[in-house]
Amino acid sequence: MHIDKIYDLMADKGFQKPRTGNLFFPAYIYTYPPEKEYAIREQIDLLIEKLKRPNHYLDSLVINIYEELIEYLKCDSFAGNTLFDLVIEKEKEDPTDALAWVRDEINHGNFYKKFEAKVKGYFKYENEKKVYLIIHGFGSAFPFLRASELLKKTESLIKEFKVILFYPGEYKDSKYSLFGILNDDNMYRANYLNRQLGELID
Repeated sequence: MHIDKIYDLMADKGFQKPRTGNLFFPAYIYTYPPEKEYAIREQIDLLIEKLKRPNHYLDSLVINIYEELIEYLKCDSFAGNTLFDLVIEKEKEDPTDALAWVRDEINHGNFYKKFEAKVKGYFKYENEKKVYLIIHGFGSAFPFLRASELLKKTESLIKEFKVILFYPGEYKDSKYSLFGILNDDNMYRANYLNRQLGELID
């Protein structure tokens, strides 16, 4: 990840405006080799710190979607136990059933409502210094949650700010694939950030 290139782009006042790029869907995806996951996380931290400096004062909302999912499962409970503990026990008996249970809870429970509430709370007050929602952790969240599902479920949110997803996979033949092998549908509208940076990854 060339942090300087991404920093220069995100620091550009023209790019900060939600209406630049895809006017109706200001979401961007940066792809990278999965084996660079931990290096990317360190780079994201550096990127955020640089954007916060006095010459910009840009305060981005950064969400590790995997940690968000774990927190949700630990906060919700059933029969006196957290969902997280129940899922751990279920995985010991039947991993497939445990996976189905978590996915059902994500899609039909309050996970997306809580996610939206967090994002809306951050961007509630109009502030030119709050322009980016940065999301990562999709490699860890698989197979419970996919980037395409998140974008689809929260599409109505993506209007007044830009979303940047850091995605451990590749973009080829107009399609995104997690880890380079698992196709992610419903992301064709998102802008391919690597191309905009002139940094195509084979």
